[in-house]
Amino acid sequence: MDVLDADVLRAWAGGARTALALARPAVDAVNVFPVADADTGTNALLTITGGAEAVAALPAGTGALAVARAFARGALLAARGNSGVILSQYLAGFADGLAGAAPTDPSVTLLTAPAALAAPAALAAPAGSTALAVPRPGEPAPPHVAGRDEPATDVVRALASAATAARAAVAEPSEGTVLTLADTVAARAASHDPRLPAATVLGSVLDDARAALELISAEHPVLRREHVPDAGACALLVVLDALHRAVTGTPEPTTPAPWLPPVEQHAHADHEGSGAFEVMLVVRADADEDLAGPLQARLAEVGDSVAVVGGDGVWHVHVHTDDPAAAIDAAALGAREQAVVRLVDAPHGQTLDDAEPAARWGLVACTAAPALAAWYAAAGAVVLVVPDTPVTATHVARAVADTGASDVALLPGGVVGAEALTDRPGPVVEVLDADDELRVVVATLAFASSASSSGTAAAVHDAVRALGRLRVVRVDDASALPAAVDDVLTGPGGESLTVLHRDPLDDATSAHVEAAAAARGLEPVLVGPTRGGAAFWVGVD
Repeated sequence: MDVLDADVLRAWAGGARTALALARPAVDAVNVFPVADADTGTNALLTITGGAEAVAALPAGTGALAVARAFARGALLAARGNSGVILSQYLAGFADGLAGAAPTDPSVTLLTAPAALAAPAALAAPAGSTALAVPRPGEPAPPHVAGRDEPATDVVRALASAATAARAAVAEPSEGTVLTLADTVAARAASHDPRLPAATVLGSVLDDARAALELISAEHPVLRREHVPDAGACALLVVLDALHRAVTGTPEPTTPAPWLPPVEQHAHADHEGSGAFEVMLVVRADADEDLAGPLQARLAEVGDSVAVVGGDGVWHVHVHTDDPAAAIDAAALGAREQAVVRLVDAPHGQTLDDAEPAARWGLVACTAAPALAAWYAAAGAVVLVVPDTPVTATHVARAVADTGASDVALLPGGVVGAEALTDRPGPVVEVLDADDELRVVVATLAFASSASSSGTAAAVHDAVRALGRLRVVRVDDASALPAAVDDVLTGPGGESLTVLHRDPLDDATSAHVEAAAAARGLEPVLVGPTRGGAAFWVGVD
């Protein structure tokens, strides 16, 4: 594995992050599948950044295989979106290949490549290519590349293992996407003379893959209709370009790759059948338990765009669903943590339409009630749900980053301790005084319905004012609710009456709350059922 030594792999991780940062706008712009939310470049960048940070944290002298595994594991824990989950599993498969593991089913990578690329036809490097000419089978190998001239055996095996692992991550693989590109790269690499230097094989394979990108994407009906390449395939090519640079000792790029599609907005039509919410979480179990199949099957019953990756006791789950609580419940095959829910088409990441991202505030709502995740997310919050494992600073940082905003208001909800709110690099976080579920609801309502402008500093001020004037009563017995409502309304006037309820409300109770609020000119807001905690929280602000 000398060609992919620790220094090369470290350079790959850092170079991939740099290259994706440059490519992000172009990749975001062509994101039309599985959901046209213009975030694949952003998700790939955040995923690879997690991997690169894990590599950077390794001590000097760490071996190559440990570096490769750290890159994959860091990407796994940082993975965003379907594309990030697939990319993290690709890296995990790559590391397995370097360790000597063959693909579970080697035929997969050889049988699914487009016919135009299946045979080792024109193996000479295209005009203007940086790759060396590749001989046909049976011809003598060319002189070795100075400095990086080891045979490509390890690279070929790693690419095959990576492609197989990426495909296994997705419950319902779609052709014409990043999965097809990964198969194509593996098949082309396997078609070369194994005596060739790794740099030669990588250069030739990537030239072929870039040339075939349009052909591959045309296999998918949505991409064919929109006349764009698959965004995930573009992101993977950027990452593999970075590997080639690392192997050849080429400096990191300073401009986007010239083959990337132009940065322009496309008329993105929504992909039919996708759920309104994205749910991502980590599931921890015993190291010898393989949860991939069971998790994929359970999540497929509640949503689509299902992807499950991981191993060694750590599994990262992704699904689009209309019922986030059901998805979180479906993942209860181990200890669940870092459960983040957001509206699929809400602003997030540094997307093209963020002309002035600093002007937009993000909102993170923390809750122990999965049943409220959809409500918070629909109001515009990134939701950090705490079903099992206590919140850590890493979990908070993940949710904050997913807002894509430079300034973020965080509602701790009584589930985030001080140790999880330590200062970290990244957005400025303003922690509001919302230490129970009702206060999180009230602050979210004020932020989302701000008369000034939702998602701005003024909206945050409106949330702070609402919390400051809030009067709260806890009710543990349903029969006491009417009296509690009447009691809390005897104080100074407010603007709204909010009732948070654990169980479904009967018609008579709902009518009483609405009538009491109307009698005092207040807007009634009924939120629930929470399925846990006090029977009712009643508040006036």
